[in-house]
Amino acid sequence: MNIQDIARLTGFSVATVSRAINNKGYVKEETRAQIFEMVEKHRYVPNAVARSLSKNESLSVGVIIPDIENEFFPKVMRGMFEAAERKGYHILYLGTNESIEREHSFLNIVEEQRLSGVIITPVSEEDPVTRERLLRFKEMGIPVVLVDRDLPGEAIDGVFSDNLGGAYDGVSWLIGKGYRKIAMITGPRTSKPGKERTRGYLNALGQAGIEARPEYVVQGDFRQGRAYECTKELLGLPDPPDAIFTANNMTTLGCLRYLTERGLRPGSDIEVLSFDPIDALNAIGYKLPYIGRDAGAIGEAAMKLLIRKLKKNRSTRGKVATEKMVLPCRLVTD
Repeated sequence: MNIQDIARLTGFSVATVSRAINNKGYVKEETRAQIFEMVEKHRYVPNAVARSLSKNESLSVGVIIPDIENEFFPKVMRGMFEAAERKGYHILYLGTNESIEREHSFLNIVEEQRLSGVIITPVSEEDPVTRERLLRFKEMGIPVVLVDRDLPGEAIDGVFSDNLGGAYDGVSWLIGKGYRKIAMITGPRTSKPGKERTRGYLNALGQAGIEARPEYVVQGDFRQGRAYECTKELLGLPDPPDAIFTANNMTTLGCLRYLTERGLRPGSDIEVLSFDPIDALNAIGYKLPYIGRDAGAIGEAAMKLLIRKLKKNRSTRGKVATEKMVLPCRLVTD
């Protein structure tokens, strides 16, 4: 498998594939996502990465990401690529598609290919296998940086978003607009974003003196299919909500699909507030309020943190203090 094969399989030019993989020049986000999906499927390793592995001195880091279809993660990857390129590091991208089994397999690859470090968004914070493997990497001198999702109770470096504050601000804005029957399609209970965004929602309701209604809080999984069913469930209630807070952009897409099928217009018939934007909607002038964050900055900060830890590991033999960074969110309503 080489770069020409990736180009042939995706239907893009070799130049476009090269720009995407090496993060040099402009490539549309949807094009980049398709290329990385094929890279993941065939486990393509760029020649420069392969050469470093053969020399037994890797300047390569593994990046394990859960969902390349979620536009947040390609943006995170772009930030990582830019930071890695400046320091001469290469990225081996591995996509789990939210599968714990694939995550375990990719952790084996990190060790087998002697990668310098690993950046990972874990599928679940409750999985003991991934937790133990990452802690063992640290003991072996392989730095680990978590992105977006944490492993509570463990001294592992990470870069996260202010999920609680962002959700609180967003739901408070809905309340300020006069909405009182606010529902939420949540994220997984086994992830930091899922739990914190739900807590922010509940805190905003409580602060405003609005009692949380259990039937208005439906369990999602950050995927479109489940969000579609959740929206159907909410609108089928005897007293349906007048606003829905969706826990991520993929959840928003599933919600909007059901609303469209019902002929309901967000912002008019029912309000929808999304955590994370949907670029395609903005491109066609479809204005939807959202809680945004700088995904590129998150990726850049994670890569810089990993490289900093690599350098400290080489210069000191003692333990290096754990760093956990929380970057802000912002509410966008126009």
